Amino acid sequence: MYIDGDASGWVKQQLWDIYGKIDPDYVSGDLVLNINSVSGVTEGARLKVTTNKSNLNIRKGPGTDHEIVGIPARNELVMLVFKENDQWWYIRTDNGEEGYCYTMYLTPVEG
Repeated sequence: MYIDGDASGWVKQQLWDIYGKIDPDYVSGDLVLNINSVSGVTEGARLKVTTNKSNLNIRKGPGTDHEIVGIPARNELVMLVFKENDQWWYIRTDNGEEGYCYTMYLTPVEG
């Protein structure tokens, strides 16, 4: 496995850890992950909820141990209010729900 892109060492290590759970003996074929940088995303940017199948949880705080306070739909557009850290961003939906979402499921929208 090779991880390419502009991400912190912590993010890359998380990917290695996940891959190690999926293929603990590393017997599968080559895998290259290219991590797109989101460092240029600024406050007020539009983001698309890019979950695989389900809706996204908006939480009261930055972590899965915090209460769910909203649930934007898959492919819904939301606004970045601020970045708590590399993994949790505080967002606002068009209907006013606000809270923290896991960054992995938010994709910047061009234009």
